[in-house]
Amino acid sequence: MKKTLPILLVIFLLSGCSGLSPIIELVISPTPIPQDTLTPQPTVTLIPTRDLFATLTPTPITSTPTETPFVPDQPANATASPVATLAPPSTLQGETFFTPVNTGFLTVLISGGVIYWNTGPCSPRSLIVTAFVGDLIHTDKVYLFMRAREKSDTMLLGDWSSGEMIQDDNGSFSYTVTALSIRKYIHFRNAWIEYQLVSFDENLKELARTQIYDRSMSLILCGP
Repeated sequence: MKKTLPILLVIFLLSGCSGLSPIIELVISPTPIPQDTLTPQPTVTLIPTRDLFATLTPTPITSTPTETPFVPDQPANATASPVATLAPPSTLQGETFFTPVNTGFLTVLISGGVIYWNTGPCSPRSLIVTAFVGDLIHTDKVYLFMRAREKSDTMLLGDWSSGEMIQDDNGSFSYTVTALSIRKYIHFRNAWIEYQLVSFDENLKELARTQIYDRSMSLILCGP
C-alpha cells in the first residue's frame, strides 16, 4: 500500500499538469507583434563632396574673339564734313558803338545792358543780342563770342566762350545771353561782358567780324 501511494500521487500530478497546459501556454507564449506595413522611403541623391581648397586649372580659349569697332568704317569715297575754326576775336580794341557801323554787319542791338547772377530778386537774368548782316545771301552762320572782365580789376579776365546765333524770319540773327553763357562767371562781382560777332558762309569761310564791344553789357552779382 505504501508503494502504491507515491505512484498514484505522481499520476495525479501529471494529469493536473495536462489540464493546466492551455493556461500555461497562454501565460508563457509571447504575444505576436503585428507587422506594420513599411512605407517606402524616398531615394536620397548624395551631393558629391567638393574640395574647396582645390586649385582650378584654366581652360585655354581656342577661338579668337572678334573686336567690334565703336565707329563703323567710312567708305573710301566719303568726304569729311568741314568743321568751323572759331578763332577768338582780335585783340585790337576799337571804339564802342551801341549801333556799330562795321563792314559785313549793318547793326548790332542788345535788349538791355545788365545781367544778374546768383540767387535773389535781381533782374533781368538775360538779354538778347540781335544782329543784321549786310550779305544775307551768303551768310550761313553767325557766332557770338563773349568774355567777362572785372571793372575794379581789369587784369581779372575770363576766357572766351562762343554760341551760334539763331536766324529769325526777318533775316536777323539773335542769341539769348545769360550768366551761364559766360565762362567762369562765378568769379566776377561787377564785370563788363566783352563780345564780338563773326559771320560765316555755308563752307564755313569767315565773311566778316565786328569790333570788340567792351562797355555796353555788364555782369553783376545779385547780393546785399
